[in-house]
Amino acid sequence: MAAQYQDSDARDETPEGRRSGDGRLRSAMLADGQPSFPWWLPIPGIALALVWAAYQGVSAEEGAGTEFLSTLLWPGAAIFVLTTVTSYFGWRLDLD
Repeated sequence: MAAQYQDSDARDETPEGRRSGDGRLRSAMLADGQPSFPWWLPIPGIALALVWAAYQGVSAEEGAGTEFLSTLLWPGAAIFVLTTVTSYFGWRLDLD
């Protein structure tokens, strides 16, 4: 049983592994060849901005369409940018 764990530790120390000999991460950034900005990365920001604008539009007493569009412009644009930036840096960090 102990040999099984030693084999898995040996694989982690290979150049393909992400851990150094003492168990610490060598680099938390993505390896070469992985996409830095995948196509799906803006989707959470778009979804959050649309959901927030829809909520504001539905809860408006009158002028739901204008409330939806104005909320989509602001703070919807800020929600989109902040969520996309957060998703980007979360994607760039490859935490094991």
